[in-house]
Amino acid sequence: MNFQNIRIKSEYRNLIDDIVEDFYTPILSNAVLYKRAVGFFSSSALVELTKGISGLITNSGKIQLIASPYLSADDIEAIRAGYKERYAIIENSLIRNLLEPIDKFEARRLNLLANLIAVGVLEIKIAVLEKENDIGMFHEKMGLMYDEENNIIAFTGSMNESSNAFSHNYESIDVFCSWTFDSGRVLSKEIAFQAMWEDTEPHIRIIDFPKLNEALLKKYKYNNEIDVNIDKDEFGMVIRRKSESSMISLPSDVELRKYQIDAINRWEQQEFVGIYDMATGTGKTFTALGSMERLLQRTKNLAIFVICPYIHLVNQWEEDAVLWGVNPIIAHSQSRNKNWPETLRMAYKRFRRTGKSFMCIATNATFRDDMIQNILKNVSLGMNVVLVVDEVHNFGSENLSKLLPPNIRFRLGLSATVERYRDKVGTGKIIDYFGKKCIEYPIQRAIEEKALVEYEYYPIIVSLLEEELEEYQYLSKQIAQYIVKENGKTTVAEIGQQILYKRSRLIAGAENKLNMLEQYLLPYKDASHILVYCGATKGLEFEDKEKERQIDKVEKLIGLKLKMTTHRFTSEESLEMRRLLKEGFSDGEFQVITAIKCLDEGVNIPNIQTAFILASSRNPKEFIQRRGRVLRKAPDKTRATIYDFVTLPRELNAIRYGDYKDDKSIVIGEMARIYEFGRHSVNSRIAYEMLERIQEAYCINIPYENLQIIMEEEYGEQ
Repeated sequence: MNFQNIRIKSEYRNLIDDIVEDFYTPILSNAVLYKRAVGFFSSSALVELTKGISGLITNSGKIQLIASPYLSADDIEAIRAGYKERYAIIENSLIRNLLEPIDKFEARRLNLLANLIAVGVLEIKIAVLEKENDIGMFHEKMGLMYDEENNIIAFTGSMNESSNAFSHNYESIDVFCSWTFDSGRVLSKEIAFQAMWEDTEPHIRIIDFPKLNEALLKKYKYNNEIDVNIDKDEFGMVIRRKSESSMISLPSDVELRKYQIDAINRWEQQEFVGIYDMATGTGKTFTALGSMERLLQRTKNLAIFVICPYIHLVNQWEEDAVLWGVNPIIAHSQSRNKNWPETLRMAYKRFRRTGKSFMCIATNATFRDDMIQNILKNVSLGMNVVLVVDEVHNFGSENLSKLLPPNIRFRLGLSATVERYRDKVGTGKIIDYFGKKCIEYPIQRAIEEKALVEYEYYPIIVSLLEEELEEYQYLSKQIAQYIVKENGKTTVAEIGQQILYKRSRLIAGAENKLNMLEQYLLPYKDASHILVYCGATKGLEFEDKEKERQIDKVEKLIGLKLKMTTHRFTSEESLEMRRLLKEGFSDGEFQVITAIKCLDEGVNIPNIQTAFILASSRNPKEFIQRRGRVLRKAPDKTRATIYDFVTLPRELNAIRYGDYKDDKSIVIGEMARIYEFGRHSVNSRIAYEMLERIQEAYCINIPYENLQIIMEEEYGEQ
């Protein structure tokens, strides 16, 4: 059951409704996450928090609690007078409000909470309003409840979680549901809670008190039992338990496309060893999960290890795996299961002893860990173990390729760009281990078969300012001193790589891009679902002043000058905040998302309709991935638009004889991207005309299909 199957009122008043029985219990019994911000912290508030959470615990749920210390008049006076360190006073007040349980049920509930803290299910943070020589009281009163289908219920009102509030005072709460017209209110509550939880809300300080947890465990924990029968014993309530599902099965509302089924068939024909080379956005993850289902039909049991380069990709794999009926073990430093190594060890032991299947999803970094490596080294070729590597091109590197276990029988590599940029040796290592490609599904075919949307492509030429050009020329002369020939190829000696990198950042951060962005973004002032892709750069850095990052300048332009709603999506945001941002972007709460590198691999934001790419690397893998982000299908989305800011050192009408020699590596790289993006667009004529203009200006004549080859032969900037 999900929240939408529960009768939920828009308002509850405790002298009319039994708020615990009518609201908390049925909803929390079907929840997997409970976030609560309350007024004052006390043992009685903790007792009330346990009512209805047995179902949430059974559902492997989590609780996040923010509360305020209950300070006496003496406490406040001591803080004002500066007699004692304020945090010591707050800590003492918290521990002082841990009272003795009044009966056996309170004792059981407090023991339960202590155990939930011990295993990481319950997290408590304390909020204070800081002022100089004073302290304000945090009186936020709201909650958020999530079911397994990510339906969200937000509530707010006058109630604190205390026995007085539930039983004696006249209190009320207002309720908002994410699947109704209240979705905007729910999103605003989510963002507000997350900002407080991450301690980024202005004027509110969120503090962890480790001694508080120690005191809770010491005072209330009398055994190690996670007691889910308290509500039943005290109130006669039976809590719904999640039904056990099969290991992995196609969701009822999903139908794999023919090319996905063909890939799975081919993988089976190759004895379950191979590579899926599929354009970004065409469903590699679902094809891989369908492959696991097919393999299970043959083997009957399976240990699945899925390896991803980044935590946010692990998170997305987990979401998809859950849709297919899997409860995976998540193995990385930020896993909700802090004891994942032991969980994985036990799952592997059960698999060897009883044949019970399991799936582990880990990052590349965790894959390197001795714990996982030791498990994989103990696998024999006769065991039903499969290794799935997402973004498999990364495993052509020297460090990762040597960790690939030769004793694993079943193997699957996934990537939109299997061939490694300028690294035939690394590409060969991938093919040697993962075998032949089971499918090549390029972007042109994906668009023709409507697996991706068609797109318009507009290259926009941006030239350097005079002072930027001077710096560019200075750096180019320095780079020229380190150009060497190796095996018939032109490359840059190691000592010149930093100079090359500095020049690429100068190009990426060209100041004129901001003016051009404003010009082209202005017609979209009232539109939404817009992505602005920025470079990780400040452009030309002067000695006499600190320059802002490009993404900061872009956000000021969009938010302050154009008055559009915007939010950044970078590696600095937490996983939870990213999820909220994606939902806000999808619903139109944010017109624009600004991003740097974290969208290059795997992040799924299909609602993007218009993209402004301010900075691109020379690496085809990266700019092809970025295009794929924009072409994913979404409801009511039939076409995407890409504005690509093509940076040339000088204006086309200002190019003189001999400039091509200095500009060659930049010009070839930009032309190669224009050709790659333009040739598959619905308005390819515009890209070809741009290429002709550049060739005429520099007096060159290069066949377009040779641009990529020439770029790889020249020294690169990545």
